Amino acid sequence: MSNGDPVHKVWLFDEAHLARHDTTASDSPIAYVQALPTKTEFDDKDENNFLPDGALREGGALELMSREALGLLGQYVAVGIIYGCLPALLYPVYVKYLNFAGYQAASYSVLITLCWSFKVFLGMLTDCFPIGGYKRRPYMIIGWGICCACMCLMAFVPFPDPYISKTLGELPEATISKVRGGDFSNLTAAQKNMVNINASERSNFWILLSTLGSFGYMLANVAADAMVVEYAHREPIHIRGRLQSAIYTMRYGSSMAPLLIVGICMNGPEYDGSFNWSIGPNLIFGMLIFPCAFAIWSALFLVVEDRGVKPYFHSYVQNLWNLLRLRVMWQICAFRFCSNLFYNFDSTATLIIPSIWANVQPLTKSLFAVANTILVAFSIYIVGKYGLHWNWRTTIALATIAVMLIDGTILILTTWNILRNQYFFTTSLLPDSLPSGIRFIISGYCAVEIADIGNEGAVFGLVTTVANLATPLSTVCYKYIDSYFELTSADLAQDTTAVRWSVTYSYAIAYTLKLLCLAFLPLLPPQKAALQKLKRTGRSSSRAAAILVAVFVAALAFSFITNLMALFPQTSCYRIAGGNGQPTIKNNITICG
Repeated sequence: MSNGDPVHKVWLFDEAHLARHDTTASDSPIAYVQALPTKTEFDDKDENNFLPDGALREGGALELMSREALGLLGQYVAVGIIYGCLPALLYPVYVKYLNFAGYQAASYSVLITLCWSFKVFLGMLTDCFPIGGYKRRPYMIIGWGICCACMCLMAFVPFPDPYISKTLGELPEATISKVRGGDFSNLTAAQKNMVNINASERSNFWILLSTLGSFGYMLANVAADAMVVEYAHREPIHIRGRLQSAIYTMRYGSSMAPLLIVGICMNGPEYDGSFNWSIGPNLIFGMLIFPCAFAIWSALFLVVEDRGVKPYFHSYVQNLWNLLRLRVMWQICAFRFCSNLFYNFDSTATLIIPSIWANVQPLTKSLFAVANTILVAFSIYIVGKYGLHWNWRTTIALATIAVMLIDGTILILTTWNILRNQYFFTTSLLPDSLPSGIRFIISGYCAVEIADIGNEGAVFGLVTTVANLATPLSTVCYKYIDSYFELTSADLAQDTTAVRWSVTYSYAIAYTLKLLCLAFLPLLPPQKAALQKLKRTGRSSSRAAAILVAVFVAALAFSFITNLMALFPQTSCYRIAGGNGQPTIKNNITICG
């Protein structure tokens, strides 16, 4: 075999696989692995796969109502609840209750998902370091244990008082909007004392624990993803992707419950809602303890896993590097990173417009978010049932363009006060996640085709991680660009023509960059067979692999540091953190700059 040929090696020495090949003269497992034939050296009855039916490993397709499948579904139900709830708290709790600025709100949304950028490392952990002979279940239990502990702490430590008390919440909407922008001229001295101007500065405890809790359930999710890849490998090519579609439909579907609870129960005066009652954030965190406990029980009593053989770490790393050198790997990663980097460009005004201009109540936002989740889950179901052989490029392009046209129209009409209505504005949220959902499920299909036996966790983690990493990086970029425009809460509260033009310019830049994401579609093979062909015939490149690793590490460090800076008063004014670049002075003391 020449040095430039693709290398495909196996690290999991299961008896079923060993029985299909003659061993070498050496009894050494490493020598045996080095002697295994590449995929192109197998008897090529089906040019794309090992088995005649197109499956990538033996065992047969998993029954969706079996114990194994129900155990996995239980993991994703819990993931859907936590993953649905924590981001849903952004608007009612952090934007309304604590009165976060736009750049601070963007940083919260990034920090609670930034841990997903470490999926590849945790995938390697579950692949290489079994606990008690098991590679997946123990990490599910550990991850959910961490998440459960964080939810307990956030539930029992008193949450800060709201920026606007319930009494002030009864004032006219115009007055409330000015108060949120920092204008207290219409308030009496007693009313000014009811404004908790330091509310946003006292939230770091919950933000950091939310980040740690996200890390915990993400660890469990990585282990579950690796098992899904193993089961998907057993599916014939004509139905491969069915299990993934069912699982992720369940994940999105289960996120509806927390959205409804947040929307209905966090709609009181302190949240700028229309109800005269509400529940505090502590109770929401207390409710999240139950799905964590359910996931632990599911991992203990429903998930089925056989003991595996611990791979040789040096051999694992070497073969993972060889996989990174393959064109199929770095090309898919390049597509995922570049495409998502541009697709996720937005404006920092997006998180403020609903509060100040459209007057969107938490209940309305949550109800539309539920409808959006139903639509996304339904789209994944349709792709899994009818679209397993659709052209991936065409599907992504059509969904992206359609959603941009809808969003752009609604945002312009709202910005220029042609039509400002909470129901009309939140309509733009309805189809917004469709392209993201389609991109996500297609990336899962790609990971299954690329992964070899034994490296399922690392490969699935890497293919999805590069997209997750693009999100915080694009957030940093558009926050830096928008720091030159008048897009703060105070600016939007003034609602001048200059402010409206600033918002328009910011969206013009964002949507132009969003369109550029379509330029990277040629990097994505149109379907599974084309991807398998690229894996067999594509050339390898150590330079491309080194660039991929270097960009990954640099982007991860940059994104984490800059988004963390936005949470602290001492660094939040810097443009790289989303501030305006001007020193922040409070009580005649310079606290930033």
